[in-house]
Amino acid sequence: TNTSTFQHSSLYDYVVSSIQMGLLKGIDPLLTADLLHILRSMGHGNKLCICDCNFPAAQIATKTTTQKHIVLTVPSLPDALHAIGSVMPLDYFEDAQAVYMTAEEGVWMPVEGVE
Repeated sequence: TNTSTFQHSSLYDYVVSSIQMGLLKGIDPLLTADLLHILRSMGHGNKLCICDCNFPAAQIATKTTTQKHIVLTVPSLPDALHAIGSVMPLDYFEDAQAVYMTAEEGVWMPVEGVE
């Protein structure tokens, strides 16, 4: 008798489901090992900057505790926020759990940058 609990009908189905799900069950595949390590190392009051390529993140990262600049290749900011939020709760010990930047008043923004 076969005591295997293999649930997939074929190796192809198994490989496809593994790629879609990622290597860790329940972990969004957009989350890299480096990012997961940083998130796990964070404590109350620590800050995480999620920014676009126009922000000087590599320079700012050198002034942080980890000195790591993590680059995510994600389709959009909401995708990154959803992935990170799936494993990292907001810190309600802080008055402002999340902040965001906008253009200064009077600065012209392209349509894509307007809220």
